[in-house]
Amino acid sequence: MENKINKIIVLGNNKKYAVLNQAIYKDKNYFFVVGVTDDEEDLTDEFRILEENVRDNKRFVSPVKDQATIDLLSKYLKPREI
Repeated sequence: MENKINKIIVLGNNKKYAVLNQAIYKDKNYFFVVGVTDDEEDLTDEFRILEENVRDNKRFVSPVKDQATIDLLSKYLKPREI
């Protein structure tokens, strides 16, 4: 698993997110992210949990939609304190 904390992820729709934390749960990689502006200078108020998937040797992420999974992961994916 590559450490993506403090890096920017760009989705297929060109939305950008900064990775605040990440974890593995049931052999899947999850990211707790916050939206960033197009110029990557400011944060937005959009927080999400994204799930990493691999298809045809390509990695992509998608929002977690299952509320039970969101509730469970949100306990573990809180941003780390410095």
